[in-house]
Amino acid sequence: MLSDDKLRNKDKIIERIWKIRDYIQELENVKEGIIHFLLSRKKLDNVTKDLWISDVKGLYYNTVSAWEMLNSASKGNLKFLDKSKNFLHNARSLLAKIISELKFFKEELVLNLITEIENSFEKCWSAFYNEFDILTPEKKSTKHFERVIKVSDSEYHLPCSVCGKNSVECKIGYGRFDEHESLVYSGITHSRSLKKNLASELFKYLKKENLAEVHSFMKDYLCYEGMDAYCPECDKIYCWEHYNARVEYDDGFYDCTYGECPAGHGRMIDD
Repeated sequence: MLSDDKLRNKDKIIERIWKIRDYIQELENVKEGIIHFLLSRKKLDNVTKDLWISDVKGLYYNTVSAWEMLNSASKGNLKFLDKSKNFLHNARSLLAKIISELKFFKEELVLNLITEIENSFEKCWSAFYNEFDILTPEKKSTKHFERVIKVSDSEYHLPCSVCGKNSVECKIGYGRFDEHESLVYSGITHSRSLKKNLASELFKYLKKENLAEVHSFMKDYLCYEGMDAYCPECDKIYCWEHYNARVEYDDGFYDCTYGECPAGHGRMIDD
């Protein structure tokens, strides 16, 4: 049986999580205001209007789903914590997209709408992360995560240095559209295929756990930004959450993704 103190703490957590619904209600009110604004704009064609309204609704419903997962986690189903975080991060990405779409309109009212939705979502974000921090099981400070995990001679994984979550995979296999075996890279922002004959060079660096060389290799053969989950200044790998990855949009279209590691080092990780 749970002690009285544990029961009281659990009740307080459930009560706080229930109150997050007030912030979500505020977010819904802002959502309705933005939808009304978009519907009233004559110069926006109906297809674009529907897409942008869908983004606004998506922000709200992802936040609601995050709350539902958090509520389940508070009742002991901690496997729902990651699902809650995923929904919340999806909502934050949509927020960036919505703001870029609203900026299409050069009106003073737009600035007010942007401020309202930013402030409203920030309240939700802060309230959620307060509970995430409380509900996340404590990890011993001595916990050490391997820099490189060799799954087989043809597959390597790179775990997040903070939480151990698998953040990068490099393997010989088939990418989504590959007809032949390739060297497949899967990171925190994208997956791409390289020529299979490059694998021996990459695997040599991975065997030595030389992340800087892996990053340099990816800059040469994958993309200018190199390994998206890697912080060159820390010489460490981070997952999406711990790299605090943020998607940027321009007029509603994907522009790039920035990351900032726990030490405050920031860079563009995908363009």
